[in-house]
Parts: sequence; C-alpha cells; structure tokens
Amino acid sequence: MSRADKYQLKLQQEIDSRASFMNTTKWNLLFSIIKGLDAPYITQVKLLLDDKVRELSISNLEHLINQKYIEEYWGVFELKEIEWILIPSEIIVERKHREEFLAPKIKTQNIELIERTLQTGKQFEYELSELGLKIYGYK
Repeated sequence: MSRADKYQLKLQQEIDSRASFMNTTKWNLLFSIIKGLDAPYITQVKLLLDDKVRELSISNLEHLINQKYIEEYWGVFELKEIEWILIPSEIIVERKHREEFLAPKIKTQNIELIERTLQTGKQFEYELSELGLKIYGYK
C-alpha cells in the first residue's frame, strides 16, 4: 500500500468517527459567501489529521483546484480534510523595526456580518466566541 493510500485510509477512518457538517458543495458555497463580502478576511484552518492551525486565504481562492482541493503556500489539501475554519475577530500583527519590537498592530474583522450572512441560507454548524467565528466541518 502506497503512502498516499495509507493517508487516505487513515483520513477516512477519522471522518467515519466524527459527525460531519460540511461537504464540498457547502465549503464552496461558504467560500463564495465570504469572498462575496468583499473584505479580505484572514482565516485559519485546522485539518483533521494535522494538529497545526494554518492560515487560509479565502479572499484569493484562485488556488481552488477542481472545486475539491485547495492549494496554499504550505501545501495542497482536500476540502473533506477541513476540521474547522476560524475567522478571528482580531488579528494581532507583530511589528519590529530593526531589532526593536514595536507595539503590535490590531486589526478587527467584522465577523458579525459573516454570521448574519450564514443565517440566511444553507445551514452551517458554527459557534461565535470572543476568539471569532468557527465554522465546523467535523466535530
């Protein structure tokens, strides 16, 4: 069995052990909704078989391949691998001038607008907290 086959088997076992809330069509719809809000939202993604939370550029989804895969600078993954996406309410940008650390720049994101938009169409499993809006693929 190839390494890719082993990964797919492990991924399918993980998917089968969880409650699923999204599919390829719903992820594509969500990305279209967020992109249609015409604001460059910064998002984070957590994949099922990866403990690392990574940045995801929804505002630039030209890297969507065959409506099923996403190519980011850190790798390619299938939509079915997304455990959740977080749209943080605040983005803290560390700043440095030469060797001196400056006060961080804080950018707020209008997650209430996204939440209102999500309530008007298909049903999405999400939660709103002080961290931001988390949209679940699996729980």
